[in-house]
Amino acid sequence: MASFDILTAAANAYKTSWNARAYLVKLALVPVALKLFCFTIAIAYTGGDAANKHLQFMLIMIPALMAEGWMLAHYARYIVLGQTWPFRATGDFDADMAVLAVRARGVLGGMIVFVLINMALGALMAFTVSVLGPYMPATPDAEVPVLPSYLAIGSFIALPVLFWAFRLHWLYIPYALNINIKTYLENLKGFKTSFYLIGAWVLCFGPFLLLMQMLGRFIAAPIGATFGEGAGSFSVVIITILIDALKGVVATAGITYGLLQIFGPRKTDEA
Repeated sequence: MASFDILTAAANAYKTSWNARAYLVKLALVPVALKLFCFTIAIAYTGGDAANKHLQFMLIMIPALMAEGWMLAHYARYIVLGQTWPFRATGDFDADMAVLAVRARGVLGGMIVFVLINMALGALMAFTVSVLGPYMPATPDAEVPVLPSYLAIGSFIALPVLFWAFRLHWLYIPYALNINIKTYLENLKGFKTSFYLIGAWVLCFGPFLLLMQMLGRFIAAPIGATFGEGAGSFSVVIITILIDALKGVVATAGITYGLLQIFGPRKTDEA
């Protein structure tokens, strides 16, 4: 079973993200702006039932997911290899092209895998809503049909599968570091490994949920009360996008530092 120090990984994630804040701002400008644009369009133009609405939303968000995957792939390489964007040429054409080819393969691989993971999660969410939606109460007082036994058994079986599969959510990190999926999964053997990954994720993700609630209460609510409901809703969207970018960066850093403990510095860069 692979394991790592969760507290150390999370602490390093926050420390590195703070120290690299100027670089991260430069790296995140286009992804955040594109995500805000796509998110606004998705909210305005998605329709139909809940499952179709979710799928439409994910399709509209693909350009934003590509930009976010590009950003997080670069950040993973920054943490492990010290590489920054944009690429700085040394003047040796052959050497520069060789390094650039390895970097491009890693960043492109991480970006594509990030998009595929999020699209798979979107499809899974849409499927869950379509199957279990009729058995979820629309209101607290609504009468809900009894969940069929086959759905109850299927849900019970799915839980440990999803628990193990949590490691697949971070596949974009090894791909960004030019590590193939076989090497990644071989080093993360063991069902309990997911406990460590989830623990690091919670420590890197949880504080931003509290921050979002605080900003919504102290910023979005006053804006809505002063300038109207539309302005309040748009401020919530902006806060959501910014917080989502922050938690994505810190969570990626936390899992990357956890993988560094498992793989070691030599194994992590196979390029």
